[in-house]
Amino acid sequence: MKTMRRYGRQTLYMLFITLPFSIIAFVVSTTFAVVGLALTPLWIGLPILQGALIAARRLMAFDLDLQRRLTAVDPDGAESPIPAYEPIRYRDLFTQGRLYAPLLYWLLKLPIAVLQFAAAVVLPVAGVAVMLSPLVYIVLARYGIDIFADDVVMDILLPALSPYQRSWVASGIGLVLASAGIVVLNNAAKGSVRWLSGLTVPAERPIVWTHATEG
Repeated sequence: MKTMRRYGRQTLYMLFITLPFSIIAFVVSTTFAVVGLALTPLWIGLPILQGALIAARRLMAFDLDLQRRLTAVDPDGAESPIPAYEPIRYRDLFTQGRLYAPLLYWLLKLPIAVLQFAAAVVLPVAGVAVMLSPLVYIVLARYGIDIFADDVVMDILLPALSPYQRSWVASGIGLVLASAGIVVLNNAAKGSVRWLSGLTVPAERPIVWTHATEG
């Protein structure tokens, strides 16, 4: 039961959260970072670049925490905590390359989110839908729609089975897909958190989130 609850949370996260959130975070962080870098010679770009890096790492920390809580990657708490961060000063923008790690995080997270979304659609969603084939067959048959009667694939592979029997074969295929999703989505969640966690920037001292005002 615990595995199924985790599977449900992983499916919901990968279907409705990871892709749109990754797109928004990528666009916001990279767009303002590029604008800030371009306007740096005019000085006005410094606060824009500073704000973009702060936003990128806050979104990164939020996303990692969300993944860990929703997907329950490590229920025993073995995962290292997401670190706090130092404030970003203007001079750090050109001397601390690690400050740009959150931008790399979102650059890598976007294709990962696309793959996670595809896996969630193909395995749990499509799998459960195909598992319901016998029920769908019975309902549609009452309206004169025989969905497996003229199926080209079924006619070649299972010519001796009736349409109703074929619906149960399709249901078995759906069960296999949905079951495979438990392993695939769990490994995808673990891989995403553990790999992308390496891009977090450890703090050297406790800090309070404030905008730096000195150069």
